[in-house]
Amino acid sequence: MLGWGDNLHVVKGVATPLYARAITLRDENGKCILWLCLDLAFITEAMRRTIIARLGCREDEITISATHTHSAPGGISDYVIYSLSCDGFQPEIFETYVAGSVEAVREALKNEVAGRIRFVTGHFPTDEPVAFNRSIRAYNRNPEVKKRSRTERHLAVDREMTLLRFEDTMGKPLALWNWFPVHPTSMHRDRHDIHSDNKGLAATLLEDEFRADGTPNFVAVFAQGAAGDVSPNFKYYRFLKEKRGADRNDTESCLINAKLQAAQARKLFQVAKTEPSLDPVLGGILEYRDLANVAVSPEYVGGQTGLKTGPAEFGAPQLAGTAEGRGAPPAVMLFVRIVIKICQLYNYFLDRFQGRETHWPWSDHPVQGNKVRVISAGLSELFETGRVKDLVFPDWVHPTIGMIKNWGRRGQLKQRPFAPQILPLQLVRIGDLLFAAVPAEFTTIAGARLRKMLESEFISAGIRRVVIQGYANAFSSYVVTPEEYVQQGYEGGCTLFGRWTLPAYLTLFKDLSGKFLREEAPGTLRPVPPTAEYMSVITRRM
Repeated sequence: MLGWGDNLHVVKGVATPLYARAITLRDENGKCILWLCLDLAFITEAMRRTIIARLGCREDEITISATHTHSAPGGISDYVIYSLSCDGFQPEIFETYVAGSVEAVREALKNEVAGRIRFVTGHFPTDEPVAFNRSIRAYNRNPEVKKRSRTERHLAVDREMTLLRFEDTMGKPLALWNWFPVHPTSMHRDRHDIHSDNKGLAATLLEDEFRADGTPNFVAVFAQGAAGDVSPNFKYYRFLKEKRGADRNDTESCLINAKLQAAQARKLFQVAKTEPSLDPVLGGILEYRDLANVAVSPEYVGGQTGLKTGPAEFGAPQLAGTAEGRGAPPAVMLFVRIVIKICQLYNYFLDRFQGRETHWPWSDHPVQGNKVRVISAGLSELFETGRVKDLVFPDWVHPTIGMIKNWGRRGQLKQRPFAPQILPLQLVRIGDLLFAAVPAEFTTIAGARLRKMLESEFISAGIRRVVIQGYANAFSSYVVTPEEYVQQGYEGGCTLFGRWTLPAYLTLFKDLSGKFLREEAPGTLRPVPPTAEYMSVITRRM
């Protein structure tokens, strides 16, 4: 499965189905928008590329997002880092997801009817245990927030649900699409059944209700927002040594959380009946940008100049995991940190001897700051060396080590970075709403800053609200604020492009906003698809 990053988290059964849910929109001028949401950990560039080719649609017409369940089969990425815990690329699984996605969109297109869209928002009551900030120390570093204690984690998240109501011209319900940020990690990695988790289960519960009430084709989509630091797990179970939900049994915890989300969506859907319908105006723009090489605008970094992003780097916290999903034991982490420092020291003196520019390993990296770098994904290096096949660790230490060393021996890993760096950024307009589709997991405040910036940019264009659509179109791990990055918790360690990753996104989205408002054509940069030789290396047939 894909999500927990654990080779031992394998499929042994099926608890719930996984769905592809699609809603298509078309205005009077023929402008079309295709929205697709999958019960899946995340969307890969390979999936997006293949789905678009089969549908024959334009890049800016389709948004493909994921609920982020950690209990769905993986093996869907053609990048090394997101294939390691899934024994490589799995063609059969990839084809199943793509075919289901294409079928969902085609079914939606076939059943289009004239209708209206209504918009509403509402907050969860503070006493409902639906979402909690799992990285409170990093959150409290942000200057704009009210500092929260560990007992106030439920207040250190965005508790607002945003919802669209779709109905026909007679007011009959057709569908809903809502956004609420919370990780679908109610089901932990000791559970080996395929499961759509709290988001997918909430959608199924609500669809079943509407079908029982005489709306057999009702579609409910529970999409993600800026959920990077938001968890459904808030109780520490000493015996399990990790945090879980309201009940020790994951199935019960998942159901409790799903019912809370479903009830909120049901309530808002009814409230939306009295809201004015959105103007039938559609628009959108999508552009690929290289996140590994962005000159950051000074307005997003306190006036500092000369700051930029760099190649993707995963830090040591990725190996340590989180309170809801344990990683390597502390003793192993200490050993890893020592090994990394020894490697850095060795490379430092080697570079100095050979006359290459470098920096002292105990000083902050010019881009990555105080991150202890484990996987230099952008440079195709592991533990500070590109000679992956000769890594000092023996193959038997961990399945991931053995697998990547084997791939290195087959000689194709240098063809492309271990993780995607050329990523799609997208804006979609529906009436006076704007949706920003991001290929990453934004934390609560990172998402709030992007939303605030876009609302200020589009206020003159009549946009009253911006919604962040997370886990969309591709995936590049986390995005935290520069202040949160310094904490170097799990999310900061997995923010790939350095301390200025969020300011880089703000810089790029502002530029994209200008092009959208001026009706300029987007850039033509695209990721280069992998070669057949590369794919043969990381592909394992089941």
